[in-house]
Amino acid sequence: MTTRDPDPPTLLRAERLRFDRYVLDLDRGCLLLDGNEIALRPKTFAVLHYLIENVGRLVSKDELFAAVWPNLVVTDDALVQSIGELRRALGDDGSRLIRTIPRRGYRFESDVSVVASIGQSSADAAAVSAASQDGDPSPEPVVNAHHPLTFFTMTPTGWRIGLFASLILAVVLVAGLLWSGVASDWKFLNVLGYGDRSTTKGPIIGAKPAIAFLPLVNQGDDSDREYFADGLTQDIINALGRFSALTVMSWNAVFPYKDKPASPEAIGRDLAVTYLVEGSVRQTGDRVRVSAQLVDTRQGRVLWSGRFDEALADVFALQDKITIQIVSALAIRVAQIEQRRVFAKPTESLEAYDYVLRARPASQRPTRANNVEARVLLRRAIKLDPNYAAAYAALAETYHIGVSMGWAESPTAALSRAEELATKALSLDHSEVRARVILARVHILHQRYKQAEAEIERAMAINPNDAQSLAGHGNILVWLGQTDAAIEALEQAQRIDPDLNEIDRFALGLAYYLKRRYDAAIEQVELNLRETAGANSSRIVLAAAYAQQNRTEDAARVVTEIRRFDPTFDPQEFGSKFLNAVDLERLRDGLRKAGLYPAAASVSRPKQ
Repeated sequence: MTTRDPDPPTLLRAERLRFDRYVLDLDRGCLLLDGNEIALRPKTFAVLHYLIENVGRLVSKDELFAAVWPNLVVTDDALVQSIGELRRALGDDGSRLIRTIPRRGYRFESDVSVVASIGQSSADAAAVSAASQDGDPSPEPVVNAHHPLTFFTMTPTGWRIGLFASLILAVVLVAGLLWSGVASDWKFLNVLGYGDRSTTKGPIIGAKPAIAFLPLVNQGDDSDREYFADGLTQDIINALGRFSALTVMSWNAVFPYKDKPASPEAIGRDLAVTYLVEGSVRQTGDRVRVSAQLVDTRQGRVLWSGRFDEALADVFALQDKITIQIVSALAIRVAQIEQRRVFAKPTESLEAYDYVLRARPASQRPTRANNVEARVLLRRAIKLDPNYAAAYAALAETYHIGVSMGWAESPTAALSRAEELATKALSLDHSEVRARVILARVHILHQRYKQAEAEIERAMAINPNDAQSLAGHGNILVWLGQTDAAIEALEQAQRIDPDLNEIDRFALGLAYYLKRRYDAAIEQVELNLRETAGANSSRIVLAAAYAQQNRTEDAARVVTEIRRFDPTFDPQEFGSKFLNAVDLERLRDGLRKAGLYPAAASVSRPKQ
């Protein structure tokens, strides 16, 4: 129950709520434990605040979406990620304080009391302390808060090639923030209005600037060209991600803001970024018009803007042109290797590039039909340009998706084809990140973990912000028995890309299960099953997690579904990729309790 001081004026001034060992400071917007701040993203803080306000009551997911993400369409991933962050922040107390009510919502379970705020008089503080009934002493000391360093914003009026321009512009500008700021006593930040440290909080030394590049707006008359604007956005995000000094939000993170009006300030809070890049593209005949601007979300100031009108045939050259202009204007020091990665021209054929863009949605929301269609488009791209590395990598991915989703008639042959195509892509361009990730995932399926880890490490060195590389690394670490490191990698990937694919979300759910974080495991695999009903591996982890929580009816229901979806399920084979026998036994313990694994079966050593 919530204990409240009956005096309304005091309550209006009381901006701190105590629960268990924690204090939620509403005035400062932070969570405290023993006077030390626990970092939370703004939306995660808002979720916790709403749950505490409704202590002891079941709060549905729809209610939380309405309260925390009003007038914004977001997926379940956003809420699951916030709940997961809260439970991690609360440590061992997380699952006890925030209870998951299956298929219904969440309930916050703790006594909550009002604590005197720093601005209250001593008499007010004494009254509130008495009302709390727990003898709470004077409020915790003020703790220095940490804020994200950077973010991008652009307001456009024409794009295509300009999109690329914006991309590089964003990259270089933020890199300038980091280089000029950290290396030159924040002189560059002084230029942007951050130099007055008496009134503004300085950036965290060593922190990487964070940028969100919003979906480019297609301002042309042809709505069928939407894929082109989206593809340009994705290429800009990928190019930005290759600058090791930056943290770049993924396409899936920014996609919810496509055609959804929201202020830069609101988006900055939602994504925990300081800069936004927005852009628009309009194609008229054989020309492309682009407008772009960079906005500081905290101050609402436009830091840079530009307009470009170029020939469509110069789409790749325009990217270089914008980058060079920004580097020259800001005197930014960018490593030559990073410049080469960004400025590399992918193909001489705009038609081939167009086919690759049209095939991309198949890998983002795969179905059997669009996976087949993507192969047709990508083969056309390769026919037009037999040296187009990105087309080979994307084609390799369609074969890996076919195996992962159970669509391949011959999984062995499909994996062999994926490996062949990824290798071909790398022979044409050794920095093709997508090819390295696919090659690593093929190695994982063949349990060639050392080779997989080598490929993933190369991919992460090329693009430190590629969520698929980070998640692939987490996958490998799960099977190697390095569960804590696996969770860290997968959660980092989820931070950049809230919409993890089915394979990576399964790996995160499995890792949570191995650490006995059953609520978190259940949330991840349930989300997987809502997105992909045929994700039977997630269903198996779900049954084991339910059984570990003694939710026998739920476990029995899921077991029935497993046997219906996969009558040939082999419990001896499932999990056999673990190199750590303890992890294998922990999984099988849950399967036994769920009735999926024979109780008398001996535990065989995992495959080496």
